[in-house]
Amino acid sequence: MIFKNKFNIYKGMVLLYLMNSRKTNDLKFGEECEYIFLSVFKNYKKKSNNKMDEIDFKHKTKNKLAELKGRKYNFTDCKDWKVSMNKLIYHQTHNKNGDFFVYMLFYDGLYFWKYNEKEVHKKDCAWDERVDRGKTEKNFYFNIKRQLFTKSKYDIYAPKDMSNVKNIQECLID
Repeated sequence: MIFKNKFNIYKGMVLLYLMNSRKTNDLKFGEECEYIFLSVFKNYKKKSNNKMDEIDFKHKTKNKLAELKGRKYNFTDCKDWKVSMNKLIYHQTHNKNGDFFVYMLFYDGLYFWKYNEKEVHKKDCAWDERVDRGKTEKNFYFNIKRQLFTKSKYDIYAPKDMSNVKNIQECLID
């Protein structure tokens, strides 16, 4: 019995380490994508220094918010994306009269979606979870269909990352 408990503690520590290393890698990848994004979008600035802030960027002079997600695959690898609802709630609470964009930087380019209240339906919102970091992470998401995204005129790409997830099951934006 003591061995079994020690094994479970060890297993839990290994899972936590794997989750933390994956999350650390994801955050580093995200920072690289932010640097690439800001090199082109010079009118945007980081909304805050908090890496876990709901929204990444705000426009320097206009009432615009932008969320950027770097992805380790191509745009056509998923048919839609699940976006964490806290991003929409933040926009509706703090930026109701402004614009909100979700930018996604893929291996094959930059795409964006401009928030449109008519495109967000209750049926597209649900609790879901991600398990790709070694631990279940639950969140409330809404879906954005791939056809609602537009290819950007800017020729920028996500940096190649050898930790690419080969078998994508869920396309989440946290």
